[in-house]
Amino acid sequence: MARIVSTCFLVEGIADDRDVKAAMQPLFDIFASNGLGQATFEIVPGEPTRLWVKHKDSVEPSRELIDRALARAGDYRVIDE
Repeated sequence: MARIVSTCFLVEGIADDRDVKAAMQPLFDIFASNGLGQATFEIVPGEPTRLWVKHKDSVEPSRELIDRALARAGDYRVIDE
């Protein structure tokens, strides 16, 4: 059985619940077809927002795919650490 792991992406532009709601739908639209599971945003004032994506350990989430999905929702993007 495959192990479930999490990958963290730093995201710019997600600052509140409204942003989270806007960003979730484009992510869900790509998740199943790319072997990804749940997603959650961790917002900490003064720090970049963290997007945690759960997936099987045999799947490597694509930063570019996540970035494109976020961009469809608004002025959101994956940033470097």
